[in-house]
Amino acid sequence: MRTSLPIRYLLFPFISIIATAVTFFGIYTAGYMAGLPPERAALAVGIRDPGVFSVLIYALWAAVTAWALVRILRSEGVGLPDLGWRGKLSLEAVGLAALAAVAAEMLWFPFDAARQTLGIPLYWDPARRGFVQPASTLEFVWIVLAGLILVPPAEETMFRGYVLQALEGRIGRLRALLLHNLLFALYHGGIGPGLVLYVFFWSFFPALLYMRYRSVYPCILMHFLNNLWVDIAVPLLFLR
Repeated sequence: MRTSLPIRYLLFPFISIIATAVTFFGIYTAGYMAGLPPERAALAVGIRDPGVFSVLIYALWAAVTAWALVRILRSEGVGLPDLGWRGKLSLEAVGLAALAAVAAEMLWFPFDAARQTLGIPLYWDPARRGFVQPASTLEFVWIVLAGLILVPPAEETMFRGYVLQALEGRIGRLRALLLHNLLFALYHGGIGPGLVLYVFFWSFFPALLYMRYRSVYPCILMHFLNNLWVDIAVPLLFLR
């Protein structure tokens, strides 16, 4: 197993954000030229909520970008075990991953109160009520695919398995942790300024899990449980 990773691909994960933006620009441009509403593409796959459609497009690009990063690193002798795909998901790791997911959600309440006091908007779109608002069965199917199946392994491979490790091998644990958090927060900058701040602090949980177990499996589980709450439970319980 390698003790250090090449650092030159540190910004590679941001390709998925650029590709997502280009995809939406293409969709809206094509729709405008054809005289069709922008939401026509989303309706074609049974999606009415623009948030669900955005997450789906992003998740597909995130998965492709993670795959491309793995392929590039493999050509330099970096295998999946070097990116944290190793070890076993012990009972202790499962428990800590679940505890981290709960703690991350509990962090939301004091953070959101402070954000509102400071007047920092959560989303760029002030009319947006939630991260996603799936209403139909098909929309829930798409959000399960995107938020629960594709995003956790893609983001954890890119950021905990690669970015955090690559930084740690160069600048030490604490500085690597903080810079990794900043990069992961900026990676979510297209959603809104308040969310960027929250994600910075949220990032401590999967990063510390990775540092403890040197495996992305607990991180993926924590990320899965977090998205299960945000993408499924919150829309069902609070946004209907």
